[in-house]
Amino acid sequence: MLRIRVWAVVAAPLLALTIAPAPAGSVARERVHQATPAPDFEAASNDEAKAVAAVTAARARRADLEARAHDLDARVARADATMQSRAADLDRVDRARRALETRIAESRLKLQAARRRSGRNAALLYRQAGASAPPALAALGGAKSIHDASAAQQYLSNVGERVAADLDAVRIAHLDVVDAQHALKLRRHTVAEAARAAATEAASLRTVQAEERRAVDAARSVEAQLGAVLANAQSRKAEFERAAAANRAASSGITDVLHARPNGGSTPGRFRFPADGPITSPFGERMHPIFHTMRMHTGIDIGAGYGSAVRAGGDGVVVLAGPASGYGNAIVVDHGGGIATLYGHLSRFAVHAGQRVTAGQTIGAVGNTGNSTGPHLHFEVRVQGVPVDPMPYLR
Repeated sequence: MLRIRVWAVVAAPLLALTIAPAPAGSVARERVHQATPAPDFEAASNDEAKAVAAVTAARARRADLEARAHDLDARVARADATMQSRAADLDRVDRARRALETRIAESRLKLQAARRRSGRNAALLYRQAGASAPPALAALGGAKSIHDASAAQQYLSNVGERVAADLDAVRIAHLDVVDAQHALKLRRHTVAEAARAAATEAASLRTVQAEERRAVDAARSVEAQLGAVLANAQSRKAEFERAAAANRAASSGITDVLHARPNGGSTPGRFRFPADGPITSPFGERMHPIFHTMRMHTGIDIGAGYGSAVRAGGDGVVVLAGPASGYGNAIVVDHGGGIATLYGHLSRFAVHAGQRVTAGQTIGAVGNTGNSTGPHLHFEVRVQGVPVDPMPYLR
């Protein structure tokens, strides 16, 4: 059968339909209830499965990226803490360096003062050591003997040693401060290098952190897009499932209507072939042309041209004439004896519910309404409301 387009049809429940009767012998306008063309059920199911797999993979990818970003956040926090600690160390070293510079300046002044003092004392001692005895003795309180002069000389020597010792002490203190400054300079270099390394590592980690966050945002966006694709695939699949459910409901409704009618009358003989054209799909299990799943085909398809006449297979009463879900525009004729015929996918009606028809009478026209892939007539024979193979009933 030529596949032209796929129409999804959702009609009100068959038994709830109120079908306005058309004038006897007239042809009613085509009443087509068509939805937007959609891919087949199998494709929708495959799309759903693919979308589920893609969403699952995207969700795992996003979770992995979030975990990595979380770990990276912790590393950045540790690097920031290290950088702050190194900066604090450097600040303490700088404060100590400034304090040492002050001490050096003070010790330098003390050293200069000690040198001046030492110079003056040395000059005084030199003059006193080289002077005559009386001034030297006067410095010792007026000694008059050689012993007194020797004592005076020893006194002067002791004073000179103390002056030299004082100078040496100041010089040593100054050198100690200078050595401390040199050690602190080396310490500052080490701390500064550690601070720069910590800052470099923190900056590098922040760059990676920004990249990871962008990757997480991109993964979330992809997950959202795939979620929308999944929702669309599930919606399409649900549309097919609703259409299939509506088809089952329509068929059950027809069965209920036929069961509710009197079962009297004689069993009709064979039916006339209802349209001019070949049988394109037989009764029985088949791959559904729209849903692409194995389903029971409850009648036969006759490949008649669009608008060509559809004829009643036998005498009977029209019990339904109107839209019937996947059947599209359909007519059901009760022939008595528990047997009825159904004519689906019509483009027009030539009869109305309650009208009596005769075998061979034109009751409608071939169409493409309902779940149909192209113009054709779907023909069913029902016994006690249940579809059976029409072939044994046709002549």
